[in-house]
Amino acid sequence: MHHHHSHDCVHSSGLETEISPRVGKVRLLWTALVLVSCFSLFELAVSFWSHSLALQAEAGHMISDSLALGLSVLAAWSAQFRLFGKGSFGKLRFEVVAALFNGMGLVAIALWIAIEAIANLQSPPEDILSLPMLITAAVGLGVNSINAFLLHDSSHHDLNVRGAFLHIIADLISSVGVVLAALAVWLMHWFWADGAIGLFVSALIFLSAIPLIGQSLDRIHNS
Repeated sequence: MHHHHSHDCVHSSGLETEISPRVGKVRLLWTALVLVSCFSLFELAVSFWSHSLALQAEAGHMISDSLALGLSVLAAWSAQFRLFGKGSFGKLRFEVVAALFNGMGLVAIALWIAIEAIANLQSPPEDILSLPMLITAAVGLGVNSINAFLLHDSSHHDLNVRGAFLHIIADLISSVGVVLAALAVWLMHWFWADGAIGLFVSALIFLSAIPLIGQSLDRIHNS
């Protein structure tokens, strides 16, 4: 085993094992990005058509996830190509900053949804189309489940993937909430459930953002 790494000895050194998970990570994040961005635009269109704030909130969250996942892909790709650079700070810095922006984006979205949800609770709209809302939320549940499965393993030891994974988990839980709200509107005519789930989604997003921001700042401080 050589003490220094060169391009010729990549296959005989530990560097190969360091590169391949990174390449795999970029592929995983890219797959999640394509799934989320395509579905979020479809969900946003349905949310306006069906007059559902809960669905709109989830679509807004998923669009922010697309931007966050885009940052994560860029960060992972950047780290992959800086592998031969000197020092760990340059290599990790972009990934940690990307995770920090993910967290801050989540806080902004949580506040916007909360304001809209409170307004809806005060005067619940009665023109919500519950069936399109239900079908779309159910498909969203499937998309988020696939993404959570894809990113789960890497999320334990990579802050950047963890940021993306937390976005997906918050989406997954909010999808369940939107399905429940759609059922409540459809079967019981509880129009207030749409705003209530919107508020629940905003609290969930906020709670997922705080630890991510804390960990990112801690990593930047300790680099």
